[in-house]
Amino acid sequence: MKKVLIVSGVLLGLLLLAGIAIIFLVDADAYKPRIEAAVSDALGMEFRIQGKARLRLLPSAGIVLSGISLRNRGTDLATAETLRVGVKLRPLLSRRLEITEIVLGNPVIQIEKGTDGKYNYETPSSSPKPSATGGETPGFSLAVTGGAVENGSLSYLDTTNGAMTEISGIDLSLESLSLPSDPDTPLGKGISLIGALRIKGIEGTGFTVSDVEADVSASAGVYDIRSLTMKLFGGSGEGGIRIDVSQRGPQIQLTYALAGFRAEESLAAITQQKIVSGPMSVFTELSFRGGSVEEMKRTVSGQVSLSGEDLTVHGMDIDEILSTVDQARKTNLADLGAFLLVGPLQAAITKRVRFDAIDGASVSGGESPVTMLVSEWTVRAGVAEAGDVAFATRKNRVALKGKLDIGNERFMDVTVAALDEKGCAKIRQTISGPFSAPQLDKVSALQTVAATILGLFEQTRNLLDRGACTPFYTGSVAQPK
Repeated sequence: MKKVLIVSGVLLGLLLLAGIAIIFLVDADAYKPRIEAAVSDALGMEFRIQGKARLRLLPSAGIVLSGISLRNRGTDLATAETLRVGVKLRPLLSRRLEITEIVLGNPVIQIEKGTDGKYNYETPSSSPKPSATGGETPGFSLAVTGGAVENGSLSYLDTTNGAMTEISGIDLSLESLSLPSDPDTPLGKGISLIGALRIKGIEGTGFTVSDVEADVSASAGVYDIRSLTMKLFGGSGEGGIRIDVSQRGPQIQLTYALAGFRAEESLAAITQQKIVSGPMSVFTELSFRGGSVEEMKRTVSGQVSLSGEDLTVHGMDIDEILSTVDQARKTNLADLGAFLLVGPLQAAITKRVRFDAIDGASVSGGESPVTMLVSEWTVRAGVAEAGDVAFATRKNRVALKGKLDIGNERFMDVTVAALDEKGCAKIRQTISGPFSAPQLDKVSALQTVAATILGLFEQTRNLLDRGACTPFYTGSVAQPK
C-alpha cells in the first residue's frame, strides 16, 4: 500500500511538472492567429483577439483570451471581456489544438436592423471569408463537451423605427456544443447544442420581462426552446418555441400561456391608454413561416384565446350606453371593442387602426364592470375566425362573429351584437373592409376616423319575434341576471 502511494505521488508530481513546463514552453500568443482564423472561417465574420492569450491549468486546462471582438458588415457585432477555451494538454506538445469547452465572460451583443431591412449579422454569400496571416493554419476539433455564457447582454435596434429592446443578465450553460467544421455549412444550420438558459430581464417599449428560464437545444437547423417560463405584465408565463431554419424560410411553432397578467399593463405597451384593467389569461398555439413579418402574417395558423373576470373598463359606462337604442346609436364603441372583442389578435391590427377617445360627451367618462370576458379565435392561413367571443356586464351581454384577414389587414363581415336573454341580437352592426378604413353597414353621423373596429350599433331592420328568433350567440358567457 505504501508503494502504491509513493508511485501515485510521483506520477502526480510528474504531471504537475509537465503542466508547468507546458505553461512556460508553449507560447499561447502564438495560437491567436490560428484561433482567429478558425473562428472567422466558422462564422464567416471577422473575429479578433485584442488582448493577450495565456495558458492555465486550474480548475481545468485551457487558453484564456481577453478583449475579443466580432465584426460584420463593417460594424461591431459582439465583444467579450474574456473567452476561455478549454484544451487538451497532450496535443499541445505536438502543436495541435483540440478544444474541450468554450466559455464567454461578460459578452455584449449588438444586433441592428438597417434601413435596407438587413441585419448586421447577415453575411453576403459573395463576401470572402477572413483568413489568418502567416500561412496555413492547422485544423482543430470544433466539437466540445460543454460551454457557457456568463452575464451576457444583448441589444436589438430597429433603425427603421428606432425601437430598442435590451436583454440583460444572460447565463447559458451548455452540456454539449458542436460547430460546423465545413466552412460551406452556414452556422445557423450546422451548430448543435444542448443547454439551459437564464435571463434576468428584457426591456422594450412599454414592457418588461423578468426571470426567464428555459431548456435549449439545436440540431440540423432546428432550435427548440422548451420549459420556457417568465414573468410578464404581472403574470407568470410558460410555453415553448421551435424554430426550423433547415429549409428555405424559417418555420416557427409557438405555444405559450400567460396566467394572471394585468390587462392595463399589456395595453399600455400597445396603445399607451388605460382602456381596461384587471387580471386576465391568454393561451396561444400558433405556427407560421417566412423571412418577413408580412409573410408570417399570411401563413399564421393555430389557436388564440383570452379570458378574464372582474375587469373594469375605463372611460365609459357600457350599461348606460346600451340602455336605449338611441343612446347606442350615438356612441362610438371602438375603444371598447378593440380590446374586449378582438382580444388577443389586437396586436396584429393596431398598426393600422387608431384608438381615439370615445365620441359623445353624454356617455364619455365613468367606469364599467365586466363580469366575464371570453375571446377565442381559430387562425388558418392568416385568417382568424371568431369562435366564442363575448363579454358580459352587470346588465348586458355583447358578442361578435366574423373573420379577420390578418395578412391583408381586412375585416371579413364582422358582426357585433347586443343580446337578449335568449342570445338573440337586439341591436347589431356589420363591419367589413380594411382595418384602416372599416366600412359599416349604414353610414352614421358618428362614423369618424375614431370609428375603428366596432363603431356604432344600429337597430336591426327586421326584428324577429322574441320567441322564434335564431340565437346569434350560444357560447360560454351567460346573460346577466
